[in-house]
Amino acid sequence: MQCAANYEIKSELSVFEDGRWLKLQHPKGLFRARIRNIVRNDFSTPFLLSLHLTFDAPSLDEAADIAEERLADCLNMLALVTGSRFMRHRIRQIVDCTPGVQMRSCLMWADSIGHEDPTPFLDDHIVKSIDRLLTFDSPPAMRRAMRWYRLGINSSIPDDQFQCFWFALELIAISQKSSEKVADLCPHCRSPLYCENCKKHPVHRPYEKQAIRALIKSVDKDCDDTLLAMLEKTRNSLMHGETLREVERELPEPREDVVDVLGRIVFKAIVNRFPREIFQEKVVFGNPSTYVHRTLTGVAHLQTVVPMDADGEFDLSFTGTKMTMVADGPPNSARPVLMGMTLDQHKRLGHLSYEKGDHQEMCRRIYQKVKVHGEQVVALVFSTDMKRILDTVKRGDTGNWQDLFREIVGNGNSHAQEHAT
Repeated sequence: MQCAANYEIKSELSVFEDGRWLKLQHPKGLFRARIRNIVRNDFSTPFLLSLHLTFDAPSLDEAADIAEERLADCLNMLALVTGSRFMRHRIRQIVDCTPGVQMRSCLMWADSIGHEDPTPFLDDHIVKSIDRLLTFDSPPAMRRAMRWYRLGINSSIPDDQFQCFWFALELIAISQKSSEKVADLCPHCRSPLYCENCKKHPVHRPYEKQAIRALIKSVDKDCDDTLLAMLEKTRNSLMHGETLREVERELPEPREDVVDVLGRIVFKAIVNRFPREIFQEKVVFGNPSTYVHRTLTGVAHLQTVVPMDADGEFDLSFTGTKMTMVADGPPNSARPVLMGMTLDQHKRLGHLSYEKGDHQEMCRRIYQKVKVHGEQVVALVFSTDMKRILDTVKRGDTGNWQDLFREIVGNGNSHAQEHAT
């Protein structure tokens, strides 16, 4: 089947004339592309290009992965010819372009939440831990390793994350490489190689690969030869131009998992470089569940009529059709708090969640996020909502919801100011 994908692309370059489509054609028919400026009304939004990509796919379900490959080919050429950045911003739709069909199957991506809430993790314990670690004057190799570890955390591309983590691991391994000579091992049985002429096992100072293996085993006792081989295979493939997607069939786990495995090893290797006496006092570290950055997205599968534009191509603007993701609450940066109330107060709060007004959504959120312990109800309250409640109580505002929360917060409730853990 033939499909058309609608992408938005970040770039410092624009088409020389607004409203003009520039058309690209792959000589073997792998894809056709049209590029046009998305005109802005002000500087509050970034400049984007609209890129429509037409290609063949076995099915609509498989079209998204194939579209990404074709898009990469297109962006690679644009970057090569112009020497400028071309980056995928987002995908909007993929449409089944099979000839002769009136109602067309489409995949439509929702407008994502602009900026997700942060994790409220920074506190006095983190500051004291940093102060403690800074008492150690880190050598240059360690500082360089920490820099690559930071760049790996910051990167949004798993392939780049793995390579940054590997650079950090290599720097640490070389800086502490032992001068004790080692023998090369048989690639099959892993026993020391023997020279028949010299009648002995040749030895030498550890190569970089051997130093890295020794470092990994010293900081991760659970790392076996299979895991080491997986890491080395991934490293060699990436360094020779392949991608994680291309080598994932040879990896025992999903391709992102190898990034997390290496990231945790690097973290242990860096921490182990600090003197033991540093940890005689409590030092707090964050332990991320994953180093790979993911974005929540909603995709709808629908059937609709897709009109043609003046050039005889499908009009992928979908004017009048919009799908969005709505956050369950206002933006929050601080930790949520626990609010205690009685069963009767919780029941009254439920009634307020159906009462029209700008308080309705806030009351609904608080009413639903609760745990009941006998006669006591404990609600999880977003920090933004809690600030609004405390401000209105402090001002002395009156009304049904204000009076209820004044009763809850003002009755000596010990949970009202307690941070949720």
